[in-house]
Amino acid sequence: MQELEGREVLVTGGAGFIGSHLCQKLLEYNVRLTVYDNLSTGSIENIKGLQERIRFVRGDIRSTEFSEKAGSPDLIFHLAAQTSVPKSMVNPVEDYEINAYGTLNVLELARKNDSRVVYASSAAIYGNPEVLPTPEDCPPKPVSFYGLSKLVGEEYCKMYMDSYGLEVSIARISNAYGSRGHGVIKDFIDKIRLNKRKLEVLGTGEQSRDFIHVSDVVNALILSATMKEARGQIFNVGSGKSMKIIELARLMIRMLGLENVTVISTTNRSWKGDIEIIWLDISKAEKVLNWKPSIQLENGLKSLMKGWELPVV
Repeated sequence: MQELEGREVLVTGGAGFIGSHLCQKLLEYNVRLTVYDNLSTGSIENIKGLQERIRFVRGDIRSTEFSEKAGSPDLIFHLAAQTSVPKSMVNPVEDYEINAYGTLNVLELARKNDSRVVYASSAAIYGNPEVLPTPEDCPPKPVSFYGLSKLVGEEYCKMYMDSYGLEVSIARISNAYGSRGHGVIKDFIDKIRLNKRKLEVLGTGEQSRDFIHVSDVVNALILSATMKEARGQIFNVGSGKSMKIIELARLMIRMLGLENVTVISTTNRSWKGDIEIIWLDISKAEKVLNWKPSIQLENGLKSLMKGWELPVV
């Protein structure tokens, strides 16, 4: 992609799940890449093999030293965040400091260097929307402090666009999965490894999620950073489909060729801040970015399962 060739690029949270996949892809375009991560949830192992080709800075986006250490990028992918809904409900102050104040720090760096910014937001900003699948113009009604802090980050992005002319694109990402990932899919396989007769589902199991493969997320982020039409735009980044967690559990059990597995829910209710249904309308990204998901859930799971020490049918 010629638009990226030789550019000075910063990825905050680049040692995390999505960030490390993004860094791997960016290096295919010969960018000069700085990865900024405090390794609170990310890992050096995630970027192992890339270190000779990147500049890695261990640091916190909330730090007063951030601007000095991050360099002078002309393109910033801002993925560093506190991403746990339960943690946000326990410690909303820390959640705000990382996701809102941290984003403000990133935007100040962008203003200083006239950088283009891609902000990784979340489907959590919608809360429990009245419209399904949910389009970008649906009024946000977050039900967790995490969703609220990501929405505050979006509002700062919009203000910097309006006040300073900063070029920002916002990607509202649903439930990403893939190698090095975390979340419900990893939780299920870890439990199945321990007990092939019983699988416990957190919450009711009736929650429904929009699962998107990490490689498709990365492609959407790069298009948001390089296409002129993406400037100042908000895009939903999901599969355009939704599956109940209990159905995901049954699908994985079937794909692993396991029999006589009892699937049970741990509680009759979900935790504070949990969303009932995430199902994104991705027609805007399809039209403006000429992007669409290329990996269906079953194919993505089958690819993941190749690395699991369990039989696959």
